[in-house]
Amino acid sequence: MIKKFFVFVFLFVAIGFCGEFSHLEGLGIEYSYHYLSQPRPVRIHVLKINLTKNQVIPTVIAAKDPDGSGPAEAALTDPFKLVEGRNDIIAFVNTNPWDSFPDEKGERNRHWYEGQLVDIMGLVATGGKIISPAGDGCISVWSDNSGKINISKLPDYKTLVEGVAGWYQIVKDETIIPKQSNQLNPLTGIGTDSTGYILWLVVADGRQKGFSEGMSHWELADFMLKIGCNNVALMDGGGSTIMAIRNEKGCWQVVNSPSDRVLFIKKIRPVPVILGVRKK
Repeated sequence: MIKKFFVFVFLFVAIGFCGEFSHLEGLGIEYSYHYLSQPRPVRIHVLKINLTKNQVIPTVIAAKDPDGSGPAEAALTDPFKLVEGRNDIIAFVNTNPWDSFPDEKGERNRHWYEGQLVDIMGLVATGGKIISPAGDGCISVWSDNSGKINISKLPDYKTLVEGVAGWYQIVKDETIIPKQSNQLNPLTGIGTDSTGYILWLVVADGRQKGFSEGMSHWELADFMLKIGCNNVALMDGGGSTIMAIRNEKGCWQVVNSPSDRVLFIKKIRPVPVILGVRKK
């Protein structure tokens, strides 16, 4: 395991974000912004959700299945279209990895575009209905009928309510266990405390030199362990990484800085599924 020393600078009143989201505190939600100056600039956004307040619940929102019983499980969709008309959703992050289908030459188009048919990797379930089965070597993040959030290879299908999947588990029982990789990327992590009733949604920006250059899997695990997580799943990252929150006026605000660009303009990547936070 590669060990590094980090200087953490925690900024809880930064560029106006926290004041705009103070209205969430009554729902048991805390938003915080963190800036790491060493060993490189990284900007991190954190939602801490206390599910014991019984005010909000995690809700999975998947894009439409475009071909019924066919091989595709979803068509890539702008995440804001996924929450269109859903005034009960107050925040969301990206979740599952996915892949395209090979063409007649066996080649895959990975220049992701809206409407592209994809195969979702790992578990997707909502309201107890399975949209994509667990597997593909992914780690499952799922709620049971008691409201507890679990992180495990497979869910208990008898008690499963909502579920998504990430690449693998990077913190287990307060122990960092990522694969050996020093690549720096935008990353999304989902973590829980030991009870499963405190949930963290964490997004780290990357691929933006001098602004936010990304983290390794070990660094994200270390950060989330330090803020209180006992268990953490690494979700899809890269250009898919996004966190959006409704501000005091009820308008959506993307709090992080997605790394995709078109002619130097930020572009939000379409995705097949998101994890939303819904008012009960």
